[in-house]
Amino acid sequence: MHKLRGRMAGAATVGVAATLIIGSGVAAAAPADPPGGATPVAPHFYNGNVEGIRGAGSDTTLFLMQRLSDLYSGAGLYGCTLNSSAGQTLYNSSDPASSTSNEQYYCQANQNLTTTDVNDNWDRTEVYEGIDDIGGTPGAQQLCNALSTPLTVDFARGTKPAPAIGGCPDLDTGYAKDGVPAIDYSVNPSVYGTSTFSGYDSVNGGNIGPVAGGWLPGDPTTGPYNGTALADISNIDNGGGASSTAYRLWCANNAATGSAARISDWGQLSNLGPNLEIVDVSTMSGSPTATLTGTGPVSAFPAAIASGQSVSGPGISGGTTVGSVSGTNLTLSQNATASSTTATLTFNIGTTLTLGSGASIGLPIRLIGVNTGSGIESTFASFADSAVGGGGCASNMNTNSPNDPNPATAPSPDSAHIALQNSSDQIDQFAAADFPNPDYVDQAIESSTTIYIESNGVFNTNPYAAAITIDGSSYSGTKLTQNGGVLPTTAKLLQDAYPTAITLRNIYRSDMVRASTGGFLNWICDSNVNFRKAIDNTTGKNFDNELATDISTLYGFPRLTDESVAAAVSTPADGIAAPNNECAATLPVSTTSGSAGVTLTAGGNFPPDITAAGSLPSPFNNVTVSGAGLPSGDYVVSGGGTATLTLNAPATATATNVSVVFYGVPAVTAVGNTQF
Repeated sequence: MHKLRGRMAGAATVGVAATLIIGSGVAAAAPADPPGGATPVAPHFYNGNVEGIRGAGSDTTLFLMQRLSDLYSGAGLYGCTLNSSAGQTLYNSSDPASSTSNEQYYCQANQNLTTTDVNDNWDRTEVYEGIDDIGGTPGAQQLCNALSTPLTVDFARGTKPAPAIGGCPDLDTGYAKDGVPAIDYSVNPSVYGTSTFSGYDSVNGGNIGPVAGGWLPGDPTTGPYNGTALADISNIDNGGGASSTAYRLWCANNAATGSAARISDWGQLSNLGPNLEIVDVSTMSGSPTATLTGTGPVSAFPAAIASGQSVSGPGISGGTTVGSVSGTNLTLSQNATASSTTATLTFNIGTTLTLGSGASIGLPIRLIGVNTGSGIESTFASFADSAVGGGGCASNMNTNSPNDPNPATAPSPDSAHIALQNSSDQIDQFAAADFPNPDYVDQAIESSTTIYIESNGVFNTNPYAAAITIDGSSYSGTKLTQNGGVLPTTAKLLQDAYPTAITLRNIYRSDMVRASTGGFLNWICDSNVNFRKAIDNTTGKNFDNELATDISTLYGFPRLTDESVAAAVSTPADGIAAPNNECAATLPVSTTSGSAGVTLTAGGNFPPDITAAGSLPSPFNNVTVSGAGLPSGDYVVSGGGTATLTLNAPATATATNVSVVFYGVPAVTAVGNTQF
């Protein structure tokens, strides 16, 4: 009977292994077995057992991690020589099942072929990506047995630090950067006709232009527009906190007043002047009086409208100015030449109002919600909640998410529109359900008034996920800057200078991580420094180059490795730590002032892949270290695999439990389960 297994492992190469040159026509000896066996060692943790491992969690990294999983599994094609019959000498003879006749389950000892790759999945591990309970938090909960799952989870995909789950020592390996911009869509609904839907038809007679692009009700739908196109979302403007645009949009409730009042109408974002438009104004031919009924989107003339300002609109003669204004009443310098109860008048106020304080126009802002289990959602919720702490977004950013506005299609109860993360296409799916085909104009209005949040990497590399579709036409979203014009460039993300910069992670349990899982995570983290990856014989490219291309180019996430240094900013403006050096090993050590020798606080030997000075490939050369009490630029001289590690320069302080980062050494230094 074959032994049923779900996992696969690996043992480590110490130092730097030579690159395998396959298919060059040059005769080469078969490589030696890697170190490990019954006692796997970092970084590969090879144990000679074929295993399968599975990740679960974030859908931001699902497709990327599936590709990396496939790449790693593909590297196993050039792995160890598997056993083919009972009685063969196995690499790991101490495995309790190694004496059975489980063919193809184990690696044979000293049977490598010239094509065998000992640095890339020698154990032939198979990697899978799961989708049960999607989202970074549910993934970590499944890993920590705090959430039921039908299939074992060996590591969790995440876009935020591992959550504190009681008694679960979960750790991160951060391998890439990302950001979470807000997105709007400059759809011009008027190309689909005029809305007759109650709620939209009262705005400019239902003939509506692209509000995100700056269209206001008194403007031609094809332009030019008097309004201000939405360009930036900030959590520090207007004094920050509950007065910021981000908080007032996503977190404020309807009861808030003054500078903390909720922003819910597009005019508050776009109708800022200097040509300020006021809708639903009543005028009477032959009278200089203009009034507001109080039933429209503006209950009183804004304080920015003052005597002497020029005013224009239907039935208003050229050269007309404001005579006086008070509450809902305004006196013109000339009599109106036409009567109306829904006129839109334009006032030249000579200034531009702050974002969020514009005059309402009657079109609600639709803030599409996002799955609360995702790191994308929690990151933006923290950004919007900013310095308030315990505000309206304390639990999630979906406080002000919209419902179906159409009574004819709204379910009972009318639940909020909550999308998966990173899928703009769900916006037009909501709109099509709310206003079934062929009501394309109302679908377009619903879509054009929407703001959504999304992964920057997904937005940049997946046009379909970054756009909405109306009647077969695709409209790309517009990425809004943050905090005064900051764009999610690679440099800003790596520096944590982008307010919602995040680190993409794989989370593992330090107490139960399997040898096969540790080897895979280290393989992603190392950048040909701790060990040299080989050539992918299906492409002719080095496996590490393929990793870098897949992460940074194909999926748009700037890559982090075990050589990546700490960011310029300790924590982004969203308040969630996004370190750059989680792919490097971090160990608690004890230091003595004036001594270059350090020991592990918990005792034992340092991992053997912490190599001696000069043994790493150029231009790295040395394993550099950083930590409290260690001089800048300090590095390891010797001692890997022993109880005392000698550094180049002595410590400047005596301390215990000092977290020291070892650059060039991948994160997982020990495993809890060596045989799987």
